[in-house]
Amino acid sequence: MSYRTDRCGLARLLKIITVFAVSAAMLCGSFSAYAVSISAKGGIVLDQSTGEALYEYNADTAVVPASMTKIVALYVIYSHIANGSVTKETQIPVGSALAAYSRDPGYSNVYLTAGESYSLDELLGAICVVSANAAVMAVGDYICGSEAGLVNEMNTLIANWGVNGYFVDCTGVSSKNRISPRGMATVANRLITDYPDILNYTSLTSINFRGTRYYPTNKMLPGGAYEYYGADGLKTGTTSAAGCCFTGTAMRDGKRLISVVMGSSSTNMRYVDTIKMMDYSWDVLAQRGNAGYKEPAVESKPKDYIVATDLRCFINDWEIPTFIHYGNEQNGYQDCAVVMLDDLKDYGFDVSYDLATDTATVINNTDKDLTAGPNYGEQYTYGENEKLELSDWEAAKVLLKNGPDDPGVYAKSTFDINGRGAISIDELWHMGTVVWNEKYNLTVVVTRN
Repeated sequence: MSYRTDRCGLARLLKIITVFAVSAAMLCGSFSAYAVSISAKGGIVLDQSTGEALYEYNADTAVVPASMTKIVALYVIYSHIANGSVTKETQIPVGSALAAYSRDPGYSNVYLTAGESYSLDELLGAICVVSANAAVMAVGDYICGSEAGLVNEMNTLIANWGVNGYFVDCTGVSSKNRISPRGMATVANRLITDYPDILNYTSLTSINFRGTRYYPTNKMLPGGAYEYYGADGLKTGTTSAAGCCFTGTAMRDGKRLISVVMGSSSTNMRYVDTIKMMDYSWDVLAQRGNAGYKEPAVESKPKDYIVATDLRCFINDWEIPTFIHYGNEQNGYQDCAVVMLDDLKDYGFDVSYDLATDTATVINNTDKDLTAGPNYGEQYTYGENEKLELSDWEAAKVLLKNGPDDPGVYAKSTFDINGRGAISIDELWHMGTVVWNEKYNLTVVVTRN
């Protein structure tokens, strides 16, 4: 694959070669042995029907799973439905302690009211879509007598399956929880295989919980920022101890894959990591003669679209989700490495929008904290900027300013990706220094001294 890029001159490259060398040294160790490079500490993709690992990287190291812990809790809940001890219509009461906990802004939740009862169906939606902690605790109290009782059943379950792991809570809040990517994929596979009804919840793109609209933490579902063909689940996880994690699943032409990434470098990188691993795994299947597992033909896509790439881009020492943009006929169908404008907000830039002038302004703010790492709390709602759609991003203007007093320059390579603004990585020349290295398939952007 080639990239349309305006490379820097040799003199500029020499000035910053030491910066690049350090970054390359940190990365190249993970490049050589694997067909796909991911930011995560570990990952795996399973063929659901055979259990074969089509891709794996550090798959057997047990680490903190964050809210993916709820996948194990969900299996226990479904086993109680299967044995008849509860039904989806069972009403589950909520006490004052859990009601108060559900309103703690430090945790992912839907609001619960003390003295109210909620159907198991309602709470399953809250657990699967919103990753609601108090909801899974309420169910555990009801079916197992306490959260400790639910956790005991979770540990017995994975021990019987020979899975290397251990849990001390049912929510994933604790940093003492442990499971490997292979173990988590095994549990997810059993959950989907034994109780496929779970997909009716994990595939939801929103729920109305007692009058409040909630949106999924999973951004690979239809309409999500990282929408992926065939995706219909499963569960995210984010804590400071775990980093950014994701168990995903997708079905194409009757074949289902289950993926797990643990410890991705940023909130959105877990989706990019997942897409890379899944794309690679579909290709493995296609090479075996199963060509039907491909995405629909290019002709059925919008005029502009992006795909995941093995190119890795680091801005101010953090890896940013990076894509290859394939253009329309007007720009000659040239390919170009791009990053999303909204993602830049976590990498040292201020991003603002002016609908009146169809302009987005990106300012290099060297005083801004870098927040590309784990974003605490799983609840996903549409923020003001995320809902914002300029009339046409390719016609819109993107003003790049190296500081608030800089008059700035207008980006030339801007793109409309399903209503989201993106720009070529090369446009960041004005903001600092950009170094490309084709040998290691990476680029390093430095905008801070």
